[in-house]
Amino acid sequence: MMRLCTLSTGFAFLLLSVGAAAPLQAEADPKGPYLLADAETGEVIEHFDAVRPWYPASTTKLMTIYTVFRAVLAGEIQLDSPVVYSANAAAQPASKMGFKPGATLTLDHALKIMMVKSANDIAVAVAEAVGGSVPGFAERMNAAARRLGMSRSHFVNPHGLPDPGQVTTARDMALVGRALLVEFPQHRDFYKIHAIEIGGKVLKNFNPLLERYPGANGMKTGFICASGYNLVASARRGEREVIVVVFGEYGGEERAEHAAALLDQGFQTDPRFTRTGTTLETVASGQAYTEPLDMRPFVCGEGKAQTAADSAKPQDRGVATANLTAADAEPVSRLGPPIYLGPPIQVSLIPAAKPPPKGQARPGTEGFVARIPRSRPPQATDPRPVDFMDAFAPLSSPSVGGAPPAKAIEFATGAPAPAPGT
Repeated sequence: MMRLCTLSTGFAFLLLSVGAAAPLQAEADPKGPYLLADAETGEVIEHFDAVRPWYPASTTKLMTIYTVFRAVLAGEIQLDSPVVYSANAAAQPASKMGFKPGATLTLDHALKIMMVKSANDIAVAVAEAVGGSVPGFAERMNAAARRLGMSRSHFVNPHGLPDPGQVTTARDMALVGRALLVEFPQHRDFYKIHAIEIGGKVLKNFNPLLERYPGANGMKTGFICASGYNLVASARRGEREVIVVVFGEYGGEERAEHAAALLDQGFQTDPRFTRTGTTLETVASGQAYTEPLDMRPFVCGEGKAQTAADSAKPQDRGVATANLTAADAEPVSRLGPPIYLGPPIQVSLIPAAKPPPKGQARPGTEGFVARIPRSRPPQATDPRPVDFMDAFAPLSSPSVGGAPPAKAIEFATGAPAPAPGT
């Protein structure tokens, strides 16, 4: 069935309802899946190919942060726990922070960087801190996905970089987005931060809705060539909160405009009188598709320049131009001018411990102590006693058996070195 759904201020969308018996969408100019739902009830307001498999790109990081919050809730890790930046994290491709291996930051700051900068290296560092390894963390992600009923999702990494095994659907990402809002309201700030500052450099969120759509309160963008431009977004006005998923757009501006148009539609409906009877658990559009579409030819391959030019103006690829008036020919943007959201959130690395002075060690280090006379010019008539200093040699490995060696704490604080045998 084909119907024309016209949203206010000039957007007209040609929606094709695809059921199990309907022919599959032509792929010459594909239109990505999308879904609009009430965040409180889970009722679906609008949808297209909601369960069609799709590459999630960096919207994966919503699943990552949900998995982390579950671990925090279980007491397995705390937000002030250290996250060590490994060589494996450093080897990830952009978007990334590019720290040196061995750098350390708190889990709290790591999550903020991951959500704002969409840093793939930080996502790996977080996964290793929580799951022990990327495969171990992916197992946790998939377990959490099953718990949420994300029946067409599978994750193999925490960042969403290209992998044929990393698949989701618009419905499934709406499920995890809603779970974050409902299960962890105390952590909402993590996915609505507009900017962070680290080392004197300000990094802005890739989601323009935060600054330009009234009521927008976060979630996550994503892009790889195979997925096109993806976005999970939420917004609240008064007592109404809605969540939208837009996949496979041809540009960042198109992605934001499409999401804003759907959010407008959500706020224009009254849940008391408008009931669709479809929920996130029952929506099934797009179920005839079994494999994700590769958007590379349309977004990053031949014809990329034309796609980029098309994306410069806010418009939908399914617009029915025959029924538009002259005033509708240039669609009005749903996004307002940027508003000031306050200063950027400060994040930082944990400062590395300074090495102890030569001949000393950090408190608690095992090793051997020697008392050595301090050298001074010989003076035959000098009545002063010989002055001694303490020197410390650390062990390469902890002691095994026998009397334990001296602890650095005994002299590093100024106390005399222990006498032999005491």
